[in-house]
Amino acid sequence: MSKSTPKKITDYFGVPTAKRKKEPETPEASSAKDPDPDSDEEVTKLPRKRSRIQVMDDSSDSDDNTPKKPPKRKHNLNSDDENDSPNTPKHKTPRKPQSNGSVSKKQLTEYSFQKSTPAKDTTDKLDFKKDAPEAIVKDIHSNWLHNDLDFLKPDKIRDINKRRPSEPDYDPKTLHVPEKYLKDLTPAMRQWWELKSRHMDSVLFFKVGKFYELYHMDAVVGVMHLGFSYMKGEFAHSGFPETAYAKMASTLIEKGFKVARVEQTETPEMMADRCKKQGKVTKFEKVVKREICQVTTKATCVYTAQMPEARNELPHYMYAVSMKQDGSGNIRIGVCFVETSIGVFYMSEFNDDKHFSRLLALFAEYPASLILTERGAVSKKFSELLTSYFKDIRKDSLLSKSQFYTASDTLEKLSMANYFRDKEGNFHWPEFFKKIADDCMPKAEYELTLKSLGACMWYLKDSKLDIQVLSMGKFEWYDPLDLTAKEQVKKMEKDYLILDSTTINNLNLLGSKGTLQSVLDHCETSFGKRMLQRWICRPLCDINKIKERQIAVNELLNNPNLLRNAQTVLKKMPDLERQLTKIHAYGNKLMATDHPDSRAIFYEAVTYSKTKIKDFLKTLRAFEKAQEIADIFEGCESLLLRKITQFSPKGANIDLREVLQFFKTAFDQEEAEKEGKIIPKRGVEEDFDNAEKAIDDIKRELAEYLDEQSKFFGCKISYFGTEKKRFQLEVPDNRTNKVTREYQLEGTRKGNKPCKRYSTPKTRELLARMLKAEGERAKIILDLNRRIFEKIGERHQQFDQVIQCLTILDVICSLAEYARSYSQDICTPDVKTFNEKPQLTIENGKHPCIPNIDNFVPNDIKMGVENHAGVLILTGPNMGGKSTLMRQVAIISIMAQIGSCVPASSCHLNLIDRVFTRLGAQDDIIQGQSTFYVELSEASSILQHATKHSLVLIDELGRGTSTHDGNAIATAYVKKITSIGCRTMFSTHYHSLVDHFIGQKEVQLGHMACMVENDEDPTEESVTFLYKMVEGRCPKSYGFNAARLAGLDHRVIARGREIAKELEQESKLRNVFHVIFTSQDIPQIRQVLSATA
Repeated sequence: MSKSTPKKITDYFGVPTAKRKKEPETPEASSAKDPDPDSDEEVTKLPRKRSRIQVMDDSSDSDDNTPKKPPKRKHNLNSDDENDSPNTPKHKTPRKPQSNGSVSKKQLTEYSFQKSTPAKDTTDKLDFKKDAPEAIVKDIHSNWLHNDLDFLKPDKIRDINKRRPSEPDYDPKTLHVPEKYLKDLTPAMRQWWELKSRHMDSVLFFKVGKFYELYHMDAVVGVMHLGFSYMKGEFAHSGFPETAYAKMASTLIEKGFKVARVEQTETPEMMADRCKKQGKVTKFEKVVKREICQVTTKATCVYTAQMPEARNELPHYMYAVSMKQDGSGNIRIGVCFVETSIGVFYMSEFNDDKHFSRLLALFAEYPASLILTERGAVSKKFSELLTSYFKDIRKDSLLSKSQFYTASDTLEKLSMANYFRDKEGNFHWPEFFKKIADDCMPKAEYELTLKSLGACMWYLKDSKLDIQVLSMGKFEWYDPLDLTAKEQVKKMEKDYLILDSTTINNLNLLGSKGTLQSVLDHCETSFGKRMLQRWICRPLCDINKIKERQIAVNELLNNPNLLRNAQTVLKKMPDLERQLTKIHAYGNKLMATDHPDSRAIFYEAVTYSKTKIKDFLKTLRAFEKAQEIADIFEGCESLLLRKITQFSPKGANIDLREVLQFFKTAFDQEEAEKEGKIIPKRGVEEDFDNAEKAIDDIKRELAEYLDEQSKFFGCKISYFGTEKKRFQLEVPDNRTNKVTREYQLEGTRKGNKPCKRYSTPKTRELLARMLKAEGERAKIILDLNRRIFEKIGERHQQFDQVIQCLTILDVICSLAEYARSYSQDICTPDVKTFNEKPQLTIENGKHPCIPNIDNFVPNDIKMGVENHAGVLILTGPNMGGKSTLMRQVAIISIMAQIGSCVPASSCHLNLIDRVFTRLGAQDDIIQGQSTFYVELSEASSILQHATKHSLVLIDELGRGTSTHDGNAIATAYVKKITSIGCRTMFSTHYHSLVDHFIGQKEVQLGHMACMVENDEDPTEESVTFLYKMVEGRCPKSYGFNAARLAGLDHRVIARGREIAKELEQESKLRNVFHVIFTSQDIPQIRQVLSATA
């Protein structure tokens, strides 16, 4: 995060400010306290100040769900009343805050309700008993007390440790709030500022009773981005009911904000007991406790009963990056990244080049939503890269050691925590850590990645998400693609085709519109969509695996019923990866005992309990449905389909029927869903069974004792009473003569059947035992939901395996559905192994991502086959389709190695190890690099890393400098490419470059055909693009046609045409002089002179 002094208070939230569009007021926005929590429509309205009934005192936590209007009274901002709410006082007329001794009366006049105007004071003329016109307020969002607080001024602001922004260890996530200001606040408002001071970069949703309140600068965010209205008072204040949390939080998170949910963790009764035990307490202790229970961003989101569903199925990764650089300029990078809603940590450490190519490729494959770096430990170039490439991504710079832990500290803190402890409390390292550490000693080659894990750990802990995510114990090693090793293919170690970040962006492979991902995505599940994205970024270089996928796709394509049945099952799947993470959190004992949420007082607790059970049952039913896949694919021919659908030993799928049957019979599912709690059947939960047995034993003793008493009195005796007065013996009056001294009279009954009620030592003993046993059972029932959820977590490896099989099946079905729904020629490409003479042939190929495919002109490409060299120089008119054809060839090749069918009548190619693209032109202002420099940097990288198995696309190299320099460099570059022998498409408008390679067998010439009319009249010249590649060179680029289509003035075009003729004539004359003075071939000289005449 930048150290520069913030200019506005909204700078602390880490999102760019944008101008708000004024929209008409909607009925849904008329009450900020009663939005529709089920609506997905964003509510916006013009902000206005309004008053609201105070529905709940700060310390009130009544079980009565009906809001009650308190008696009207004026509040002093500095009231000592223990039940004071932080709500703003409501005034009928403007008044100045009363002096509190620490702030002068003159200073406090600046905090008055109405914003002062510099010209003429009109405050006295305003009638606040009526609705004053809003026009008198110039900026309603800056007319608040917090805008005038001295400690929030840019030149006075400090972090929680009183460091200024100019100091190296300044922490912009925190704020120093002076004690002299805090001591004059109400207890609840002091509580708010104390929490805000530790999370200044977050919007606090501060729980007061049944509502989440937003104060000061947070209230401004609520009004501007959530459509709330300000409540009348001296400081900004808005809010919404607890039931709307999911909608409001999701809206802000999607807009890039960081949201902190603050819950009450005490009832008023608990507060009273605490104060009573403490004895002497201050006014600030006479307020219910509140704690931050979750801090959420796009990249740190764990879905819970309060926010049950994700708005986007695609992942948002949190990254931590650490690095070191030696004197030779070699860069070593350690990375840890995690999608918190799924819970898998990926770790890696590798060497990288000065352009951070491998790291950028990683970011392209796993898109970042948050990047953590170590303060003062990253290079200037990397900081510039983050600023230029990831300007819209949240970035946090953590303090060394205290926040960005060292490798040793990371391991020590993990070993001391409870994340990896079993039920007995014994610590066990996950198997993964044996690779990177020896117990608490990091291995030298993995220190940087362990530091990055430490940063993630600190951030998750600060966000109150560490227990949910780390306790899953899911860690995987990520092998980044090696972008430097030319000889890797010879060793046959390459598993994947390499696509760097530049290529992924240039080819528009990822995204929701006009991309390869959007075209191939027919997945029915969220986890399938995420897997497809990874497949696109990592096409295969293993011919056997490619063939496996092709056979699977073709079997589904040729058997529509099989495809349809599989899709029907998959369509009913929820996001099982995220569902398992939620259920793990629901069942985690640490969450139930150590997390602030376990202490939170929720008014919608029953609703949340029902939501948890619904999530649980929905997941069980989905896995039950998934078991049908084995029957659907029984007898299929594809080896891959058998592997992912059939149970062991035929396949890798897991038979869960026994496990699912256990949960089906363990409790009444319908009753649990209805009541929001689980009562297990016998044999399911040992502790519950023991409690039930203890109660049954006492009941048996009670029955036996009652029989004894009946015999003793010689008549029928019954028990009477409830709760703590149970088990009193009812003895008829005519039998009381047998009562002895051990019978204690508890009461009498008169009427037709008078009797007396007695207790005995035995009944009192049995009652005490019964109360204790029932108390134990009640405690167990309270924890039973968690225990049942925990049983899913204990079998997570089995469930993870099933999800993996379903994920691959969904992507295979998606590729088959793409092929089935494609309306033009489509084929299964013939992919061959790496070859010393690599080939590529495509007949009638079409660009896969073009929407209007019926009108698209197909093209043939032959490279590396007989009479067609591996290097193709492509010319043609501007806008004639050169770049489209080049991208088309690359994307078809990538699809082929994914295992997909391709849009062509036939396709044959040898495996490609890497696709290089040098397309488009742009400079890099941040790093001070010109367009031409960027072009040559990318071109240089291609020469360094390309092999004969690569596919290279270069579009108009050399255009960023003078014609002669650019032409010369491009010509030399093509010559060098031919020596590498890789399949290359090189487009150019340098016709002298083309002349240089005429007749050379290692280069073929092609151009995009067109028809030209009125060539001699520049104002009437018309070029019809045929979009068809044909052999040979194009005589001209027809730039004047592009100028005409762009709307350039026809007089400018005509004058340009005249100048072009003059330049062409000058070029011819220079050529003549060159021949005359350098050639000794007389016939040649005569031929040149005659051509010039």
